[in-house]
Amino acid sequence: MINKKLLLTVMIPFILLCLLIARAEYHLSTGTQWDFAITGYDPRDLFRGHYLRFRVAYDWQESQNKCNGRTGCSYCLTDVGKQAPKVHIANSHIAKQCDGFMQYDDLEEPLNRFYIAETQARLAEDLLRQARIDNTAYLRLSINKNGAPRIVDLLIEGQSLEQLLKEASEEE
Repeated sequence: MINKKLLLTVMIPFILLCLLIARAEYHLSTGTQWDFAITGYDPRDLFRGHYLRFRVAYDWQESQNKCNGRTGCSYCLTDVGKQAPKVHIANSHIAKQCDGFMQYDDLEEPLNRFYIAETQARLAEDLLRQARIDNTAYLRLSINKNGAPRIVDLLIEGQSLEQLLKEASEEE
């Protein structure tokens, strides 16, 4: 009896963790992917671990307008080909008619950092320094049908930062 309770106690957190991972993977695989330019890279966020911090540089279709305390606002995304999408703020019902939309909630908070392994931090910093000069750094987001964005990858010159780091470490 004690072994069954112990097994159950150990298995429940494991099962819940697996479900959370499956949910995150489902979100990434079913969402529509959009690339946004980023600016203001800070590779040394000492207080939060090895995260690259940045700001998403929205390409505003109109002058940047705020939600003005209204409820039900969303970012309306207009596809313009290989460039970052044009963005404007609209009522959520109207935004659903756009090419894509993101929930208006505080988007800067979850979309302002990207994890970098400690062993690759210096190399990533060098790559990002060059990307800052060339304006070639983009954040790839997966946005689900409810407008919830999740970070997929960080791109430099159209290539995954992870892949660039892997290639650079193999050359050394």
